[in-house]
Amino acid sequence: MSQPDQSLLREALVTAYEGQCAITGCAVAEALDVTLIDPKAPAETSNALLLRADLCRLFRAGLIAVDAINLKVAVAPEVAAAPEYATLSQQTLRQPARMTMRCSRQLLDAHYRRFNLRQMANRSSAVNPLPPAQTLHPVQRRTISVKSWVNSIAYSRDGQYLATGSWDGMARIWRAEDGYLLHTLHADLGEVNSVNFSPDGRVLVAAGRNQVVQAWRVGDGSPLYRLQGPGGHSGAVFSVAFSPDGLNLVSGSWDHTVCLWNLIDKQPVRRFTDHAGAVNSVAFSSTGRLIATGSHDRNVRIWRVADGTLLNTLQGHTDAIFSVAFSPDGRLLVSAGTDGSIRLWRVADGSLLYVLQGNSGAVFSVTFSPDGMTMASGDYNRSVRLWRVIDGTLIHNINAHGEGVTSLAYSPDGKALASGSFDASVKIWDLHGEPS
Repeated sequence: MSQPDQSLLREALVTAYEGQCAITGCAVAEALDVTLIDPKAPAETSNALLLRADLCRLFRAGLIAVDAINLKVAVAPEVAAAPEYATLSQQTLRQPARMTMRCSRQLLDAHYRRFNLRQMANRSSAVNPLPPAQTLHPVQRRTISVKSWVNSIAYSRDGQYLATGSWDGMARIWRAEDGYLLHTLHADLGEVNSVNFSPDGRVLVAAGRNQVVQAWRVGDGSPLYRLQGPGGHSGAVFSVAFSPDGLNLVSGSWDHTVCLWNLIDKQPVRRFTDHAGAVNSVAFSSTGRLIATGSHDRNVRIWRVADGTLLNTLQGHTDAIFSVAFSPDGRLLVSAGTDGSIRLWRVADGSLLYVLQGNSGAVFSVTFSPDGMTMASGDYNRSVRLWRVIDGTLIHNINAHGEGVTSLAYSPDGKALASGSFDASVKIWDLHGEPS
């Protein structure tokens, strides 16, 4: 289905379903997507459903279906085991008021029969839906000496480079393969709090205490531009993130604001001012439609990029939040902070799925693996912990560093995890390796 056809179909379905998911009733426009019941049939309203984006993926994968007779939702066991989907089987498919806009029961029935055949095949082969904890074998492969407290680390999207930001005011670019130092980048930033590569890997940005975001060309380390001035920040910048298309950048500051920058003219597009405390962490969703922010005010906020609307305020942390991250598919958000807890939220409605408390002291960093199956957390107790996303099971506890772990980054292929620490080092962990 071409982009114009998809847009027209989505527009028609949003009107027909009154802007709500046909199963859950979710009414967050950015979270809704269109799925074809039969991908080989024409892209028409009779062959389409408007569903929350994560349910679209499950429907396409044959993990949920709708009984064409009673319109009840059927759920595969591996999905029903996840807390956020436990009540799906109690739902009934909503239909538009206009008969001509309703989906074909014949197509629903064909999809439902394929779903049942898949479940029979799975039961006969006794497939275990949860990945076993033993599949990960973290082994330390390399230590990079940074010679200053490490505040932030990031991989380039192609996995060739690793960047660090540290208390000595330097950003550094390392060759990921062997830890060779390629560039030491100087700028008047004070201590560097955050580093991030552009999606195309050509630009590195860093933010620091001196209210500035500085950009360099990765190839030769030459400075490119600075984001500052009127409409920018008036306090230390603590976190930066590129939009997936590389056209915008979001920054969070201790001046209590979040700033969205247009990277074409290097000017701020808008400021988000609802936080009542320092903003420590910012993140773009994979679609680029949403921004998440975490603050000293103990709140996580989700914003719509298009118009700056505050969509949700997620409450539950009892102390400052230092890290937020979207899952790769954008349906989950994880947050962590100095209360020692890790909280997993559903983006579509802001509901809390579970809380992990297996940490000692503040959690400075939390992030998803590229496949979305695992989360990694780094804490004041010098540990890196790996968690299974679907149920919050602790998979591994790594006594990683001599001081608190401040930052984490998965390699793009998910085979390695980098951890940065107040012990002035970065360690590279081979997640599927065997001891040397």
